[in-house]
Amino acid sequence: MYSVLEKMKRSPSRLSAEEMMIIIIVLTAIAAVVLFLAPDVGIASAQQLTSIPAVIQNGTFQNTEDGFRMRVPDDWVVQDIDNLHLPNFRVANVAGFLILAIICPQQEALLGIGGMYNCEQSESSVEILHDRLSHRPEFEVIEDPANITSDDFLVFMVEEMQGRNYTNIQIINRTDLTINITSPQDPNTTIRTVPAKLVEMTYRPSPGLVDMRSYSILATIPENPQPGLRQIVSGESVTYEGPAAATPSGIPPPPVQQIFQSLEFIR
Repeated sequence: MYSVLEKMKRSPSRLSAEEMMIIIIVLTAIAAVVLFLAPDVGIASAQQLTSIPAVIQNGTFQNTEDGFRMRVPDDWVVQDIDNLHLPNFRVANVAGFLILAIICPQQEALLGIGGMYNCEQSESSVEILHDRLSHRPEFEVIEDPANITSDDFLVFMVEEMQGRNYTNIQIINRTDLTINITSPQDPNTTIRTVPAKLVEMTYRPSPGLVDMRSYSILATIPENPQPGLRQIVSGESVTYEGPAAATPSGIPPPPVQQIFQSLEFIR
């Protein structure tokens, strides 16, 4: 290494082709080592999500374009993601789900421009995620996408976690739910309902990290069919995650339970 450094001090015009090749090889090796040892930073951490002002009325947050509404606990805030902002598609979560919104305790949020909040670094947040499950290769074997169930959704999520090298994955509880779907104009009238699952899981995201516990509502919603196109079935996930040792089993923390119990979809 010392001889290489000595060569690098000399003018390039005085280096032979062989010496230049040695320097290039060494620098390439150093760069590879640096990349290998660098921490695994997710895309969402490298680029902040662009947000829009959250619409909260009488303690209820709703986004008619994204298709959901829920109660916001006292002293919690909402980061409503601007899904019309193209770069946000490149900072979806690691499973490729579009992040619709993040709700977190105000004390864990960063204050943003225009009075908006950023919940991306919160350790007690609830994420609302969306995906077109029927367009995933894993579900192409199902002839009628409307038959995709919340159980299928759960199996898919576990397989995604295994593919990202999660270990110690255990499903602690899963409870059947029914969630109302209302119209944007009349939140008090239920148009239809959809079956869903409340799932409690524990897992280890990677070696060396502590086990985590999550509570998720998983729902599959057949959307209005379009002539000539494959039926769209949306996968909606509302998830809270915390350290397994500090997060009680059996029932989500009270603020999270309030969010879950008030969840409705808008179509």
